[in-house]
Amino acid sequence: MPFAATAQQSGSSFIDEALRSAVARKDVVGVVAMAADRKGIVYQGAFGVADVPEAKPMKVDSMFRIASMTKAVTSTALMQLVEQGKVAIEDPLAKYFPAEFAKPPLFESFDSATGAYKLRPATKAVTVRHVLTHTSGLGYGFTDPTTRDFKPRPGEEYPIVPLLFEPGERWLYSTSTDWVGRVVEKVSGKPLEDYFHDHIFVPLGMKDTSYFLPKEKEARLVTVNARGADGTIVKDAVQPATSASRRSAAAA
Repeated sequence: MPFAATAQQSGSSFIDEALRSAVARKDVVGVVAMAADRKGIVYQGAFGVADVPEAKPMKVDSMFRIASMTKAVTSTALMQLVEQGKVAIEDPLAKYFPAEFAKPPLFESFDSATGAYKLRPATKAVTVRHVLTHTSGLGYGFTDPTTRDFKPRPGEEYPIVPLLFEPGERWLYSTSTDWVGRVVEKVSGKPLEDYFHDHIFVPLGMKDTSYFLPKEKEARLVTVNARGADGTIVKDAVQPATSASRRSAAAA
């Protein structure tokens, strides 16, 4: 056997053993791995189960929910529009959404005990770069308690939750990618799902990637699990829906 083939076989065996061991240690209930170079697939393997109660074996064509990895797809879509000269990285978001970002308010103070707050206008514009890099000043309810607990006073309305810091000042995982998706829709004139399908999934041959799962593919879907206090992994009692009306730029 040529040296190159021997080395590849040895590497594959090493990966197989590492993944089997992870399942045996119950680090995961199942795993699928693949590696490729410009010539094609050089490794693929599936170990463990796709459904704990049914002990359904994991397969190389098992399908997973990608959740917030949708953000990478959305950002790719936006960068395609940048390459085409239809969007500029330093464009202010107000160019596309003036009602929300022409004069965004910013928290000067927030009292977590009473909910009292003081706002001032942001001195910097939120740009496309900021929403691409989570440096916009926006937050998520689960990453920032001010975003979570903010309630406008009676008679006050805000098109967005006020910014937590000046754009570009720091990083915070946030709703930024939702706005990236809205820029894609605004500029392309297409819903996100249609844009992704036409400009990313079809060109790359990603025939199993979509927001919602067709009935005929449901048997291939890996279940969502949870780890109990004793360390055991069990199937989550509530499985995410495979169809819905909302198509999020940040999660699927």
